Amino acid sequence: MVEKNKTVDILIELAPQLMQKKNVHSINTKKLEGMGYSKIEITYALSLLLNRNPQLMKRTKSKGKDNTFQRIMPKEEKTLFTKEAYQDILLLRTIGVIDEDDLNDIIERISVYFRDRVSREELRQMINYMIDDEGEIDFTTGIRLNLRKNDQIH
Repeated sequence: MVEKNKTVDILIELAPQLMQKKNVHSINTKKLEGMGYSKIEITYALSLLLNRNPQLMKRTKSKGKDNTFQRIMPKEEKTLFTKEAYQDILLLRTIGVIDEDDLNDIIERISVYFRDRVSREELRQMINYMIDDEGEIDFTTGIRLNLRKNDQIH
């Protein structure tokens, strides 16, 4: 069985390869396996990533710049995070795990539920909950069980 609270940890480890504009099929997962993550956990994390950012399948190293707009967080918002947690936010936004709506939701949750700055572990737990909640996948069929906020029914 997949331990879902490892999903964000795996995605953070994969982020440098993804930011080098590597094709998803050419990602080296041996390092992750050496760190103790199972193939099922790695596959789950990659499936979730591709569900949240399907453009990664189309991206190749030769393509040009990404023209997506990302909001710049003001100093007041940045101070809600520890340095490590802020770095994780930047990585997860860059690879498309969280979008602007997710970032707004995270900032709102932190403002309401945390008195101090949110740590890396607290942030990862929050993001794991957010992405696993909407990305439940039936491992026998590979079908996502819940609709995402941008899904349309045809």
